[in-house]
Amino acid sequence: MIRKLIPSFFILTLFAAHADAGELVRSVRYKLSAGDLASGIAAVEDYKRASGVDAEYLDAVGWLARGAEMQRRNELAKEYVAELRREIPAEKPELLTPFGAAIEVEAKLIASQTGRGAAIRYLEGELAHASAPSLRARINKNINMLSLEGQPAPPLDTGKVIGAPATSLASLRGRPVLMFFFAQGCGDCKAQAPSLTRVWQKYKSSGLALVTATRLYGSLDDKPATPEEETARIETVWKDLYAGLDGVPAVIDTETMVRYGVSATPTFVLVDRKGIVRLYTPTRLSEAELSRRIDEVLAEAP
Repeated sequence: MIRKLIPSFFILTLFAAHADAGELVRSVRYKLSAGDLASGIAAVEDYKRASGVDAEYLDAVGWLARGAEMQRRNELAKEYVAELRREIPAEKPELLTPFGAAIEVEAKLIASQTGRGAAIRYLEGELAHASAPSLRARINKNINMLSLEGQPAPPLDTGKVIGAPATSLASLRGRPVLMFFFAQGCGDCKAQAPSLTRVWQKYKSSGLALVTATRLYGSLDDKPATPEEETARIETVWKDLYAGLDGVPAVIDTETMVRYGVSATPTFVLVDRKGIVRLYTPTRLSEAELSRRIDEVLAEAP
C-alpha cells in the first residue's frame, strides 16, 4: 500500500548512489523510500537541534520537500521549499543539490496547481539564471519531462566521440533512434549495460539506430581529474562494459547532456522515424519495457 504512494522513478532516485551523501541524507532517503515521511522529518529536526543549519541539513530538507510533494502534502512541501529559498537565495557551488531540489519541487507544485505551461515558464526562468552544468541539466530534465515527448529531438554535438563514428540525428531521419545517456562511474548505468546490449543485438538488424552520450565531470573517484584522464577512463569503461555495442558511437559533450537534461543517469530517449521524441525517461528501464517501446515505434509505417 505504501509503495503506491511513491512512483518507481522516485524510489530509484532514492537509492541512486550519492558518494557525498552523509548519514542524515541516507537515513532520510531510506525512510522516504518506505513511505515514512514522519520519521524523516523527525530525523531532520533532531539533526538541526544538534548541528544547526549546514549543507547536510539543507540536502535532507530537499529530500523532505520531494517526499512531501510525492505524497501530495503540498502545503508541507511549500514550507520546505520556502525554507530552502531563505537559506539558499542564489546558486552556490556547495549547495547545488538542495538548491536544485527547491526548484524541482516548486515546479511540480506549480504544475499541479496552475498547469504544465506555468511550470515550464517557471523552469525556463530558472534556467536562464543557472550556470553550473549539473543545475542546468537538472532544470532541463524537469522541462523535458513536461514537454519533450512529441517534440523534435534536440541535435547532438558529435565533435568528440569514442567507439564508432557518430552522425547527426538529421542524417538518421527515417530510422528509429534510441539514445542512452550515461556516466562512466554510474552504478545504474553499469547494471543497465547487459540488458541494453541484448536489446541492441535484438534490434540492430531491424533498422534501429543506437547512440550513446556522456560528459566530463572533472573528477575520478572523488578526486580532480584532467580531461585526458577522464576521457581515458571513459574509453576503458566503454570497452569493458559496453563491448557488445558494436557499431555504436559514444558522444562526449557537456552541452548535449545538459540539453537532454541528464542529471540522473542512465537517461533514455527514443526518437521515431520522423525525428520526434516518443519516450523520455531519466531512469533505468527493464529489458521488457524497452523492447515494448521500440516495437511500438518500429511497427509504425515509414
